[in-house]
Amino acid sequence: MLPFKKVSKIYFSPSGTTKRVVDEIAKNFELDNENYDLLSFDDSVNFDDELVIVGMPVFDGRLPKMARDRLSQLKGNNTKAVAVINYGGLGYGDALLELVDLLKENNFDVIGAASTVSKHSLFNEIASKRPDNLDMKMLNEFSQNLIEKLESGKTNEIFVSGQKPFADYVNHSFDVKCDENLCVYCNDCVYTCPVEAIEEDNPIETNLDLCDNCSLCINICSENARSFDGENYFAEKENAMENDMSRKEMEFFM
Repeated sequence: MLPFKKVSKIYFSPSGTTKRVVDEIAKNFELDNENYDLLSFDDSVNFDDELVIVGMPVFDGRLPKMARDRLSQLKGNNTKAVAVINYGGLGYGDALLELVDLLKENNFDVIGAASTVSKHSLFNEIASKRPDNLDMKMLNEFSQNLIEKLESGKTNEIFVSGQKPFADYVNHSFDVKCDENLCVYCNDCVYTCPVEAIEEDNPIETNLDLCDNCSLCINICSENARSFDGENYFAEKENAMENDMSRKEMEFFM
């Protein structure tokens, strides 16, 4: 029998794919779920008698800075945790090590970790059909292994890929375009932007000094009016498409 009654899911998922991965893992435990969406949740919380599953996307081999800052406010009490990073098929750098280290620093007991693959959030042609059926099967197997480990009471140190010092954050400075002919001024992008880079009286424009290119406004737009644009974006896309595009498999650490 599992030693807790609920699963707390913590995630930062502008494109929705990291949340999907966390949800898939969590459902196997058949426990009540509590959600902490770091796109909107910015507060201090202490976790105790529960399992915590933390899912983060990878931005240039690092955890997104906003997500890291908000996660830093969440503390455990030797609380069991699963660390999951989700990347777009090019590589995950040191992000998994960064996440595991952060959780340990905040007094979480990391019992398992995973690097998972989903469609690239900036360049959608990369890993476009991921996660696929094989990925989902592997996630469910990982979940069952976690359940067996928890029921057995086994404890061990988790070692994951990555090295320190972590690389500096990269500022892409991509333009964000909004097609006035498609925009219906619903203001969904205004109300959900985590850095308040879009003003209610002029949602066509994006304040690029505030924007961190998380892609939430693009993914949430029901009219497909918003997209990345500009010389920097297309140059980086071309460079990304020239990288190794072979299939990257999910990795699991227990």
